[in-house]
Amino acid sequence: MLQRRLVFVNIQDCPFDRLFSECENALVGDIVFLVDSSGSIGSKNFELVKTFLGNVIKPFDIGPKKIQFGLAQYSTETRKEFLLKDFADQESVLTKVQQLHYLQKNTRTGEALDFIRKDYFVEAAGSRVGELVPQIAVLITDGESSDSVETPAQQLRDHGVLVFCVGVGKDAPGPEHRGSCWVPHCEGAGVADVVFVLKGSEGTGGDNFPFVLTFLSLIINSLEISQAKVRVGIVTSGPWLRVEAHLNTFTGKAELLHFIGLLPRSEGGAKIGVALKLTQEILFSEERGGRKNAQKVAVVIADSKSQDSVREAASFLRRDGATIYAVGVKDADPTELEEMASHPSSRHVFPRANFSSLRAETHSLLKGLCNGIAEKQRTAGGSSSDVERGGSVCTFRVWEVPLWRTQQQFERE
Repeated sequence: MLQRRLVFVNIQDCPFDRLFSECENALVGDIVFLVDSSGSIGSKNFELVKTFLGNVIKPFDIGPKKIQFGLAQYSTETRKEFLLKDFADQESVLTKVQQLHYLQKNTRTGEALDFIRKDYFVEAAGSRVGELVPQIAVLITDGESSDSVETPAQQLRDHGVLVFCVGVGKDAPGPEHRGSCWVPHCEGAGVADVVFVLKGSEGTGGDNFPFVLTFLSLIINSLEISQAKVRVGIVTSGPWLRVEAHLNTFTGKAELLHFIGLLPRSEGGAKIGVALKLTQEILFSEERGGRKNAQKVAVVIADSKSQDSVREAASFLRRDGATIYAVGVKDADPTELEEMASHPSSRHVFPRANFSSLRAETHSLLKGLCNGIAEKQRTAGGSSSDVERGGSVCTFRVWEVPLWRTQQQFERE
């Protein structure tokens, strides 16, 4: 079942060494801090916030083709401290953070969220959203706002921004802020073997391939990856069919996500039918990590028509108990997507015209994936969790996954 994980943590309790131990993998991203500077924070906690910001920023390599930071602080009004484009080196960013002055007054979080959407996450402010660079907002607040946060937070997410929160002090945020700070998480869905089939062609193998890697990362980051829960395999279909990872290759989420960030491009013609046959006969086999008690899931991402027929291979795979999701991008054939996917197509086919809209499909696909796994478990006599659990920024490591996706894009320049 698709749940939403809250990523609050008290600043004083956050073990920075563990939180940022793998930040060297975060290559490209636009990160905007929105700092609550209202009277309820207190001057002592405000200094803790500045220390926290410094510890966050230090592990990152800052620059116009790497990580960019922006910062705004707010109380009754929102103050623009520095934009994403303003500083290209770490020393300048850290100096500006230490120069922040405590504002006091009221807490108007909703207005502040609107402010950064309009004034920070735009190209004029240095945002690289047009280059498919991850857009991330980190809200640091002590709790209750004097205005509504639901609508501004939703508008920010609709703008393509990932929103995370850090709580400050004993009155750290509670249920009222859930609308702004929750992210999808597939909690307690059960046991599943999930194979991603990537059809490499000039489209997915070129400029847009890093975006596909981000799509994979966002889905995988929301699953309970382990040898006991959800296992993941990856097949790339280009001029040559290649198994990138079997279901028993990786035992944990961190190493899998790191591997995905390093996947090479796969260009040229591709045969999805053969890839589906390989998925059924090899990847789902017990020798390669397949499990009899696991829900079999195949997710195909295609940007053009396959060079072979997919109907028969997909039919055999479905009859073998697998659920197939078909994600179409660019010049994918809608008829072919429906031939591959499980029924009803409204729940298993995700046709899109271009890669820039692929991010919007993440939540829909994840919802179907989680519900499908949970339904299989219920049918088998198990039970699925419907309890919303709180996670924390310190264990969730929100930084590392979304930032990997443009690695290859900037290596070429």
